[in-house]
Amino acid sequence: MFNKILVPLDGSELAERALRPALKTAQHFEAEILLLRVPLPETLLVAAPHLYGGYDLMYPSQALNKSRQEAKDYLDHIQQLTVGAGLNVNVKAPEGDIAEVIVETAIDGHVDLIVMSSHGYSGITRWVLGSVAEKVLGDAPCPVLVIRSAEPLTKMLITLDGSELAESALKPGIEAATALADEVTLLRVAEEVRFDELAQLEIAERGLGGRLQEELYKEAETYLQTVAEANLRDGLTMQTLVRIGAPTSQILDFAEAHQVGLIAMATHGRTGLKRWAYGSVTEKILRGFRGSMLVTRPKPMT
Repeated sequence: MFNKILVPLDGSELAERALRPALKTAQHFEAEILLLRVPLPETLLVAAPHLYGGYDLMYPSQALNKSRQEAKDYLDHIQQLTVGAGLNVNVKAPEGDIAEVIVETAIDGHVDLIVMSSHGYSGITRWVLGSVAEKVLGDAPCPVLVIRSAEPLTKMLITLDGSELAESALKPGIEAATALADEVTLLRVAEEVRFDELAQLEIAERGLGGRLQEELYKEAETYLQTVAEANLRDGLTMQTLVRIGAPTSQILDFAEAHQVGLIAMATHGRTGLKRWAYGSVTEKILRGFRGSMLVTRPKPMT
């Protein structure tokens, strides 16, 4: 259950895309919303537009005070817009490095979910290549819902591979689905027996390769059915699907063909996104999928 939801904002309409799903999730779980904006300090003299034309020079301390006030006024304004929703909405404008502030706020505030929009012309691709989202996704103590579209998140895909790491995305994925989606698909891409392996198996025994592939498929199917039965929720349509082939292409093809708006996945490895640069499935989906993503980083193994 999500009891506390953190929404980082920067004053832009793009960042505000995160508000609708965050508020909807908060209403469903009766959760607290924490709106966050980090004032951006200036290091040089700033030329500020004058009310009657021309410009006034502002020293760094003046510019910082102005940024602090703007952040406070903006957050107060957004908070007022939510009054009629009957939610517990609080605001915070701490200073510091943006990504570090987001992560530290989530840790100190025992946040259960971070909801934030993607930035940059190419969405999450620009973020993963060394910006705020990479740091947040890699260090966040809770799932991160990255909003990349203004469209409703009615169809959700949760990818599993049978491992405990992948299953760490299951609980937050189902919880998010109960608040945001109408339909959930549990997808597992079964291992494909390589052609050279099939040839060798056929030499050993005719039809052995085909039977092995069929067993792998049935094993994946049984696994998903067990998971689905254990996670049924009222009002939520859930289906299971097994595909055979390369995981990345199978996931992306299904998401595009069925107009999936949200994919839930876990990062792999103890180092989160530091391992993604070497080509994990989650990293490839982040780069190739145009919709929103719910990313869970498993807790470090002890």
